Amino acid sequence: MIIDRKGMQKIESLSGFSSLEIMETVSRLIADKIMHAFSRQDNIVVLAGKGNNGGDGYTICKYLKDYTFKILPIDGEPVSNEAIYASKQIDSKYIYSYKQEYIDQADLIIDAVYGFSYHGELKKNIRDIFRYINQSNKTVYSIDINSGAEADSDYHDLDAIHSTITFALDCYKPFHMLQKEHQLFDTCELINLHLPHTIPTKYYEMNEERFFSLFPKKPVNAYKGTYGKTYLVGGSYGCAGALSLNIIGAKTVGTPYINVSCPDEIYPIAAAHHITPVFHPFNYNNYEEKLYPRIKEAKAIAFGSGAVCMPRKVECMDMILQESTKPVILDAEALRLLVKNTWILRFVNCPVIITPHLGEFASICNQPIEVIKDHKLEYAKQFARKNKVYVVLKGPNTIVVSPNEDVYINQSGNQSLAQAGSGDLLVGILAGILTMTTDIFHALCMGVWLHGYLADYGNKIYSRQSFPIEKYPEIMNEVFKNHGF
Repeated sequence: MIIDRKGMQKIESLSGFSSLEIMETVSRLIADKIMHAFSRQDNIVVLAGKGNNGGDGYTICKYLKDYTFKILPIDGEPVSNEAIYASKQIDSKYIYSYKQEYIDQADLIIDAVYGFSYHGELKKNIRDIFRYINQSNKTVYSIDINSGAEADSDYHDLDAIHSTITFALDCYKPFHMLQKEHQLFDTCELINLHLPHTIPTKYYEMNEERFFSLFPKKPVNAYKGTYGKTYLVGGSYGCAGALSLNIIGAKTVGTPYINVSCPDEIYPIAAAHHITPVFHPFNYNNYEEKLYPRIKEAKAIAFGSGAVCMPRKVECMDMILQESTKPVILDAEALRLLVKNTWILRFVNCPVIITPHLGEFASICNQPIEVIKDHKLEYAKQFARKNKVYVVLKGPNTIVVSPNEDVYINQSGNQSLAQAGSGDLLVGILAGILTMTTDIFHALCMGVWLHGYLADYGNKIYSRQSFPIEKYPEIMNEVFKNHGF
């Protein structure tokens, strides 16, 4: 289960266990991990905060009484009732004032300074200590959240603790799911506290089993129109490849009927590479008669990939948004048309999905890219709610947010996808799955997960350095066969 800070607090308060009982459980389980990995002769240093996270650190030491350890209360004396109680269970001879030599001598450092309530920036003395630890190349275990990082985002102080293992307590937090963004831990391990999860979560999860339980299998009486038609509108002079990758993405998921509209000048290029889509090329004068019928019959529409020099691109987007009642994906050039014009999203008749990368989203939100980077989940939720759209914010951990603030943080994929055209491929995959499924949020989660999963799967054959994304249908064919499709 993934839950935010407030949700975790509620789970704890409704669990029937006191904070001290939960602290005891956490400490015993983590101490057991330590005792299995380290000997009694190893030097263990516990960095203890003054709140309940520090209380965990003190209580862990209660279970390590036969081990060699030092407790360094680097942020002052305990202040929470639980931390005060926990500190009094430890003989004062084990509590030391901070010295760098203790870090130098350590075989294991336990980070128990700040928990999921941390927010802001580190104090200078704490920053200096953390920086020294991060440069020391020591084994570090962090309890729940790496100190100096926030639980509900990937925001962290530049000198936040980097850990070898971070132990997520009872539930994963958004921080844990955004590891590719912050890279503050090497491994995250869930510690099951067996607390009752009696409240719903807004965070969705996706994996191979769930994907194929939701993906529609062609019935024996299927025909080309069983699921409806996918409509791709994009491309322009110099950008035929973007539209081509839209088509490849849709074909990856087996979309049975694809309509494509593109400017006349790139039609021969696109048609020469793809023989199954039905093309409806257009120009400056006849765009309405070419697009309008396709919009009305489409089950899902994608617009904007490679449309930099598309004739009548503003009019094309307006027509799609006004005339469609089905899901519409806005990508690339369509997103640039939204800058300073997001108000139009409130007057459309169709569900809208935007697929920006970080820079595009910063422009749409009229915020510096550094601000969006540190608070991407917060801004994605705010934008989705305010404009009643679905946001697919692309990145190492792509985020999907619904207008109701349902959230999916993707875990699949790797640096193979760090190349031009990867986003165009994703748009085609999303359009294809939206054609074949009815739940928009689930379809987007499925598409984003699959986009990354196929890169992981394809690394069995292709390198990450020069991964050929145009091979996605071939890779997906093997995956389909493995699952009996």
